Amino acid sequence: MKLKGLAALSMTAAFTAASAFTSLAAGWVSTSQGWKYDWGNNSYCTSNWVHYKDHWFYFGSDQIMRTGWIQRDGTWYFAADSGELQGGLTKINGNVYYFNTSTCKMFTGVQAVDGHNYTFTENGTTPDAPYVYTEFNSNGTIKRGWKFGV
Repeated sequence: MKLKGLAALSMTAAFTAASAFTSLAAGWVSTSQGWKYDWGNNSYCTSNWVHYKDHWFYFGSDQIMRTGWIQRDGTWYFAADSGELQGGLTKINGNVYYFNTSTCKMFTGVQAVDGHNYTFTENGTTPDAPYVYTEFNSNGTIKRGWKFGV
């Protein structure tokens, strides 16, 4: 009988430990306000970046993931509807911009892309650069590629 009680106590302790570890898992949390990122200790990303599966995301002071234009520390960034910060040549509202592929910062001035120089205005736009596009296929998968001209 003692052995059975000890086994039951061990199983209870194991399940308690497992549930504690589960609650400490970092990850995405959907709220009525938008997406948040839990660091894994029941605290959310606040006014900071998250690097997740080779993509960068930004969360504001309200802990909600940002989309669209983001200005931080005097630098501009752009996050797609998915929240993913953009890198490379990207067309936004009819204008082509260049975002550094490692920092995702918007670039101005002359930038060499695939052996061609493009000049980006103080607003970050250029009229003649190729750009990356993102479209959805009919089956819901994402298709990305290059287009030329604005």
